[in-house]
Amino acid sequence: MNRLEFMDKIKNDLEPLPENERNELLRRCEECFESGLRQGKTEEEIAWELSVPRETPQEIYRGSSSPLPAPPWGPPPAAKPVTDTPRFIGVGIMLFFLNVLIAIPVFASLWAALISLWTGAVATLLSPVMAYLEKTLYGDFTTAKLFMALGMVGVGMLLAGLAWLLSKWLLLATKSYAIWNFKTLKGRN
Repeated sequence: MNRLEFMDKIKNDLEPLPENERNELLRRCEECFESGLRQGKTEEEIAWELSVPRETPQEIYRGSSSPLPAPPWGPPPAAKPVTDTPRFIGVGIMLFFLNVLIAIPVFASLWAALISLWTGAVATLLSPVMAYLEKTLYGDFTTAKLFMALGMVGVGMLLAGLAWLLSKWLLLATKSYAIWNFKTLKGRN
């Protein structure tokens, strides 16, 4: 039932009331329709909400002694499923090319750089172990190599901290991009 049908029906239902009460109730109904439309509701949804009894008819009409016919209450109008197949196909094709040509290469490069950073961090953290293996296998040991290995541990700690921060950022960026892809493909509700 749309706005016009609802207002005609309510005018007929309110006919037994005094004119000033009837006009007040009709004005309130119009305000409800205006407010609901501003909120994005359809006229059918608003009419259904206005027709659902929240109070008894005596409370609604303030104890009016005249008999009132009951409005025809029923279930809300069924929402029609929206299928927008051409939009879905078009957006799917555009996202495919965006991902294949830009996003996948960029994210693959960023992930490869992050893996390289982690590899460098682990290698520099293990430099004292490598210095010990060199001494054990080749017998070549100098104090300079020891201090170089210890210095590399410091560099490794800095690289590991940087790699940890970049890992969190890149994981969040990848997840956000995947969610954006899904929402874009899905479209509006």
